Amino acid sequence: EPIDRLKFKDSNTNNEIEFSKLKSESDIKSATFIYNASTKAKALDILRGLLPASTLTNVGLSGNGRAFEYLLTILYSSELEEEREIAHKIKHELDTTVKSFVRRSTDKYGIAMQEYLKSLQKNARLLSKRQKIKPKNFGPLVRMVDYEVESAAQDKIIAAIIYESQNVPYGEILARVKKISKTAKSKIISDFAKMRQNRRQRPSRAFEMTSYTFDIIGNFGMFRDLHRHRILTLERQLLTTDHGYSTPKEITELGIKSEYDSCMKNTKQVFDSIRKKMPQQAQYVVNFAYNYPFFINMNLREAVHLIELRTIPQGHVDYRQVAQKMFSEIKKKQPNLSRVIKFVDLNSYELERFESEKRIEEKRKSSK
Repeated sequence: EPIDRLKFKDSNTNNEIEFSKLKSESDIKSATFIYNASTKAKALDILRGLLPASTLTNVGLSGNGRAFEYLLTILYSSELEEEREIAHKIKHELDTTVKSFVRRSTDKYGIAMQEYLKSLQKNARLLSKRQKIKPKNFGPLVRMVDYEVESAAQDKIIAAIIYESQNVPYGEILARVKKISKTAKSKIISDFAKMRQNRRQRPSRAFEMTSYTFDIIGNFGMFRDLHRHRILTLERQLLTTDHGYSTPKEITELGIKSEYDSCMKNTKQVFDSIRKKMPQQAQYVVNFAYNYPFFINMNLREAVHLIELRTIPQGHVDYRQVAQKMFSEIKKKQPNLSRVIKFVDLNSYELERFESEKRIEEKRKSSK
């Protein structure tokens, strides 16, 4: 993406022109700053697949006592020493302020639950088979495996919309809604979609009345981005090298695919060696590029938020593709309800951060 091909704002005319035509030294300096920031971000996005899961990460956590009590119960029962150490440190900090809320976090529930899960894996023939699934097409594999028929989902949502203004039970409202014509129901959903003027205007809680479950296999780097969404159910499996890895097209274009493949091959050899005795600890060596299976269950209201947020142009290509495929699945199964997902961006971009860096630079200049 050479800078000469790109357009930047000319402060004299306020128009976007090619870099080579910029005259002002200030404009040239700003354009160079935008370009360097955009290309650096792109380079890091491309190369992050090389990072191992053991790469240190800064994380901030906020929550109430009950949430932390559950978190500590899970961390204390972990086979990973690092997680148990983090649990001790978190507990120490919480004891100084909300000790009574986390006093049960060291009980035996979490350990008993983990032991039971292990017994299931040993005894269940289905779970003992290691299945390798590799995405066959370009990008992550996204499949909707559970959803409601649109007519039923739509009836429940419309009944929930009407409920607040009525004085009869929900069940009775739902029965009446089922008798409304399809055209009238479609108009109600369309009207709600039209009311949204930007992606920050979320649909009402009535749109939580239907949900979807997606089976996803994508690289671990992308999983790290998506698993931060909390108003949904996300379950994952152990991180392995069983499902292959993703290779950004730029790696091939740069002529470094052999080195990239060599890194992945070495990782797999080390992982397979460690996994024989320590499957949990073996996860630390797996690169971000390796594919990772997990499922997400979420309602339509959260799907609106996730899909619209994760398809913005400056987003990483990996999770943009996941969100775009989620939208395609919902649109295919529920074309009328999918209209409420109004601000999804289905385009692809070569230099994702370019436009957002322009806006950042404009704000920086105006604040001087």
